[in-house]
Amino acid sequence: MPMKKFRMTNTELKLKRDRMMDAFKAGKAALEDLRLPYFLAYGSALAALREGQFQPYEDDINVGIYSWDLAALQRQCTECTADERDNLLKATFERFGFEPVQEMVENPAQAAAGNNVQQNQAVMVCPRSYMAEGWTRDMAFPILYKFTHRESFVRFDLMVFTMQFGQLWDFADGGAETSSGWRYSPFSPQPVEFEKIMTYAMPAKPLEDHYGQDWHVPRIYGYIENLSRCKNRCQVLRVHPFDARMQRHQLPPAMPWEEFRPLMRQYRIMYAKAMADSEHEFPEKKLDLYKLESKPVVLFQAAGMCKDEGNERLKNGKYSGALDKYDEGLYIVDKCREVLLTWRLIFRQIHNEKAEKDRKDRGVKVADLVEPDMPREFRADEDEERAFRLALLLNAAQAALQCQKWDIVEARVASALELETHNKKALYRRGLARVAAGNKEGAKADFWALLKASSFDSKEAVSQLMKLMPKEEVQVQFKKLQKAAKKEEKVGSMFMELDEDDRIAMQDERYQRYLGDCEQRAQEGQREISFDEWAKQYEWRYDADERMKARKAFPEAFSAAGPAPLPVEEWEVDYLTHKEIEKIVYRRQTEAMGARRRQREGEKSSKEEEPQDKFTSRLHVDKEDEKLLKDAVVKKGYNYWW
Repeated sequence: MPMKKFRMTNTELKLKRDRMMDAFKAGKAALEDLRLPYFLAYGSALAALREGQFQPYEDDINVGIYSWDLAALQRQCTECTADERDNLLKATFERFGFEPVQEMVENPAQAAAGNNVQQNQAVMVCPRSYMAEGWTRDMAFPILYKFTHRESFVRFDLMVFTMQFGQLWDFADGGAETSSGWRYSPFSPQPVEFEKIMTYAMPAKPLEDHYGQDWHVPRIYGYIENLSRCKNRCQVLRVHPFDARMQRHQLPPAMPWEEFRPLMRQYRIMYAKAMADSEHEFPEKKLDLYKLESKPVVLFQAAGMCKDEGNERLKNGKYSGALDKYDEGLYIVDKCREVLLTWRLIFRQIHNEKAEKDRKDRGVKVADLVEPDMPREFRADEDEERAFRLALLLNAAQAALQCQKWDIVEARVASALELETHNKKALYRRGLARVAAGNKEGAKADFWALLKASSFDSKEAVSQLMKLMPKEEVQVQFKKLQKAAKKEEKVGSMFMELDEDDRIAMQDERYQRYLGDCEQRAQEGQREISFDEWAKQYEWRYDADERMKARKAFPEAFSAAGPAPLPVEEWEVDYLTHKEIEKIVYRRQTEAMGARRRQREGEKSSKEEEPQDKFTSRLHVDKEDEKLLKDAVVKKGYNYWW
């Protein structure tokens, strides 16, 4: 299923930039706490020089540091080792709200600088180091430190620039691992004002070497196309080992901020001219599920911002602007629905692949692996998406009503009633719109439906009906509908007064135990299980008879001399006592229900002659087929109850 294309709305752009700014401020504070000089690099430097704010198509913040400053940090450590230096750096960033990144890499041993792990396994890539044959751990060159800001989900990449052969080198793009790196003429960090904060960035000359002469023009290149525009990508013939004793290199001085300010103003003017012909700052593109703007929590936050701003405009009488904001929120919610639908399809595809593999391994003709339930977090996201959609549709209908756009009111209310059939606000607002548009019959239908949905307690509906119909006719119709509603309620109460089958209550109790076990497993970090799997593998622990069978079958495991694999907890003793009582009550209730049923139907004569031509047979199955048949019957029973 091809994914739809979406653009980023103004609210999403603002939210993403705010999140990136929060991550940058936290990373800046961590580096200043370490007394480690830094500068914005690559895409983040472009944002500082030409835009004055972070770019919308970037998900990470790129920051550069010099290797000699990192060596000075290592010399401050007690034992002056690479491990102590890295632990200090990671611990400091964790204090400021970051966590190290783990990635799936093709060669984890090299990526983790000598750690022996299996192929295609998640390893810590903070730092990602280069280690040549024969080097010690302290000689490994740290190429890149990767962190993720916990609150904003923004990546913070710390790249190490080093001096080799009179040039500055950055190996973060694969670097020595792919025999390539970025080479620059020596430069000092350029002081700049960025989002009203004084910081440092790459100067214009390195950016021109990396992005081309038109680096001030915003373009979204693919990786290969971007490489073709670079002048500074070179083959790496040799990487020097990291030396904690290295001294600071002399670099050409940077321009003072007051002298550089007019140049930066020119960069931003050129950027603004290049953006003049663009309809949107962020063009439409297919959703990338792993991007920051595609995370449901971010989309919900953006939709909430649109809703709050629309409410404020509606309160201030700016009805058209409020409608625009509500429609923007609906656009964001549509994007969220597409994201959730795509993830659901991915989960289904993963299950189908597992089921097919299971079918081949077992040698059966049809895959019968039960599909697990969706994660509870995913189901919560679906519920939140529905709640946001309903609220935005109702608010948009109110704003359109104030703008006298009756067709928009009809469309928004129709969508809202698809989510909630008897929503009172939707019925009332559409009724008002239909009255204004001259559709009196449709308006009557809406107001009568509103009256019925409110249990005949809506004064607004009665007031509107009085305007559309004679008072006597309204009274007659009101009594007629009220009588019909009472009749329906009476029939419903008759069904409710019937004796409830206690077996259904027991099934409810079983399901509550299953949910309790799921919560406990989630707290202990165990995988989620389906109800069928729980009933087959774990439910017997609650049954005293089944536990006794296990104790009799494995007496040595439950003796005082050996450890018990199923220890009885204090809460279990009380629970099992009540369980035995409930079994007795359940048996007595079942017998009483059977006696009442026989009394109603009449005792069947035991002397009735059996038909002479009856056919009897017995099914003979082996043990394997008997087990499969029993599992199928058990599964059918659980599906019946749930």
